[in-house]
Amino acid sequence: MSIEPEDYTEYDWFGEARIREKAGDSEGALRAYEEAVNINPSFEKAWFYKAQLHHRLGQKDEAIACAKKTLELKPAWEKHVRKFLPDITL
Repeated sequence: MSIEPEDYTEYDWFGEARIREKAGDSEGALRAYEEAVNINPSFEKAWFYKAQLHHRLGQKDEAIACAKKTLELKPAWEKHVRKFLPDITL
């Protein structure tokens, strides 16, 4: 029995995003990360991976916005964020 997308939890969407990202479907991954954070705006891991993907795609403003949301939710992750956005202003 499979789950229909309308029944997905934030964790289902996060898993979908990771699968799509690894398969090279960046746009699909971004949509899935967005679904995850729409369901749970406090899902810092989804914000973090979304920030990384935006960064890899050269979408600096989006990467910074997602990274700032990550750090708002999980300040201890600053060293991880600074690995890909070393000059981020907090």
